[in-house]
Amino acid sequence: MRVLILSFLSNDNETHKKILGELDKACTAKGNQVDIKNGNLESDTLRTTGYDYIAVVVQASPLFGAKVPEKLPFIMAQCGTVTGKKGCALVVKRGFSSEKMCTKVMYYMEKEGMKLDYFDVILNADHAPSVGRKIG
Repeated sequence: MRVLILSFLSNDNETHKKILGELDKACTAKGNQVDIKNGNLESDTLRTTGYDYIAVVVQASPLFGAKVPEKLPFIMAQCGTVTGKKGCALVVKRGFSSEKMCTKVMYYMEKEGMKLDYFDVILNADHAPSVGRKIG
């Protein structure tokens, strides 16, 4: 299965790099072909049509509230067909609103017709492999 891990995490943060690496290793170990794309940088050239499964990874807001990355609705609506595809919403824990952020990400994904089969809050890099095994 071709899996897209659509990340809205910072490229400069070592913890985020480690989390994405662990997600990639765990998902690849299941026999999936995994591509990791940065939604903030590659939104103009990204095409989601060739993927069977899309996992969206975002970081929760710093303290309260849940503001979805501004490129997420654009990518879901404009970067290829996502209707009927399976996917999951993953949120890296930060502050008190991780569950609320997860709900908002799921809303934007389901709004475009995706079928979500999994969602979770990633606590840290050590928790990422167990989350990655459920992708796909």
